[in-house]
Amino acid sequence: MTYKEYKDIQQKTANELPIFWAFSMDQFKEAMEERGLTVNDTDKIYGLGGGGYYLKSDAEVIRAYFNRKSILPELMKDPLFAEDAFYSEMCNHEYGINYQGDWDVCSCFGGCEYNSWKSGEDYLKEIGYGDSVIQAYKSAKKRYHKSAEENEWY
Repeated sequence: MTYKEYKDIQQKTANELPIFWAFSMDQFKEAMEERGLTVNDTDKIYGLGGGGYYLKSDAEVIRAYFNRKSILPELMKDPLFAEDAFYSEMCNHEYGINYQGDWDVCSCFGGCEYNSWKSGEDYLKEIGYGDSVIQAYKSAKKRYHKSAEENEWY
């Protein structure tokens, strides 16, 4: 499996969740009406924050999604997958111009605390990754910089 395939599956699964989004009162009213509710039926929904809502009757589905075990740690054991994953996130996070690029990328793969003196290797060790994943990160970083130079991204 490639990292893109993994991300596509993750996105498809998330899109299938019974969550609705509303960023204005008109959108909220419309979404509630689609579910047979009125704007006053807020006792029948939960808010996710950021404009996301779901019916209380769907709470178990939502909870199961957020509590599921991630397959990402297992996939990261494959050096080719790991390098592709890091490279993809480097390209996705303005890595070369962002002063917290290592943290931005590494935090996609586990919990780590930002500190300006830390390197990607430091973050990956904090998350609990071993030498093979750290080597994949270094390879992705080298690939990213080579691509950036060739394409004059800087």
